[in-house]
Amino acid sequence: MKKIVLLSFLFICSMTYAQSTAMIAILLEDGKEAQYLAQEKNWNIAAQAMVDAGMIEQWSVWKRTPREGDENWAQYYVFRRTSAAQDTNPNNYEKMSEVIYKAFKGKSKRTVDKMISMDGLFKDRRERQYKWVSATGWLGMEWEIGDKGYFHFMTQKNDDFVSYEDQLWKPLAQQEILDGYRKFWGLAEITNVDAATKALGSTATHIAFNFMTKKKNKPANQIPDDFLSQKAWEGLTNSREMLPGEELTLIYSTF
Repeated sequence: MKKIVLLSFLFICSMTYAQSTAMIAILLEDGKEAQYLAQEKNWNIAAQAMVDAGMIEQWSVWKRTPREGDENWAQYYVFRRTSAAQDTNPNNYEKMSEVIYKAFKGKSKRTVDKMISMDGLFKDRRERQYKWVSATGWLGMEWEIGDKGYFHFMTQKNDDFVSYEDQLWKPLAQQEILDGYRKFWGLAEITNVDAATKALGSTATHIAFNFMTKKKNKPANQIPDDFLSQKAWEGLTNSREMLPGEELTLIYSTF
């Protein structure tokens, strides 16, 4: 009975696909990490004020786990989620400075500008915007600094790609939520990239996100061995190219 109730909860609390998210990849100048984190700590205060003012839905900073030979990869990712109404409300950004300055009550505008300035810290900054095309609900929204998240860049190879992910991967992820091993799975379509991202020559069209719980000993996924199931999973594999997973650690957040 408990699983039936929770399953209903998952469907009710599915991600709102009208939301959009900016995924900002940060590559730092050498020796600037401590200064960058100090500035992001201040931005955490500013971002929370923007959430409280209804300007954005959520903001967070994640540190990417480095790998050998990945010198040009981002060291940090900043995520900024907004609703459709927030995206189309011009007053949001007109009042942004006012909201931020108010969050640092008692400090001058000049001081606040220095506290949140990123001048001289970035070797590169690359932004992608994405929207959800398939997702589970969330198993709770409990987040702690140090929690892990994972993502894969994917390149769609045929028109059936999203349907395969939705019909094959999503049910497995939902079962793992019911079993307590997972918080969320979602597939997002990249809708816009900036010039710095285009310069990379990336072909990625989608991003798959996985957020797990701390429950250990998750059993391996069991794929049925009948002919139709095997063909379905073969179709999924052939529908996209997928880069290795990236591990993120939560540093700051308005969750």
